[in-house]
Amino acid sequence: MTQQVLLLSLVTASISFSVTEMKLFKPLRERFRAESFLGRMLSCGYCFGHWVAFALVAIYQPRLFYAWWPLDYFITALAVAWLGGVQWTLMCLLMKRAGK
Repeated sequence: MTQQVLLLSLVTASISFSVTEMKLFKPLRERFRAESFLGRMLSCGYCFGHWVAFALVAIYQPRLFYAWWPLDYFITALAVAWLGGVQWTLMCLLMKRAGK
């Protein structure tokens, strides 16, 4: 299952980077602006990544621990979000270094 968590974190990072940084989604980010909750979420890759991670964990249901399942899914989603956040940060740094 840890392989699935790592793969989901890559997907989380990719989706959150795409939505919060790419020009393709700039009109969406500008439409909601940073004044609203949705606008703030769409402008923060780490924040948006949490919502993506919770959705992916709800769909694929990976488990890191086998205790009480609601807590297990919650902790797994936080782990996916954190790993995705690290990967998102690396992607941002690489894009900045590449001058994009």
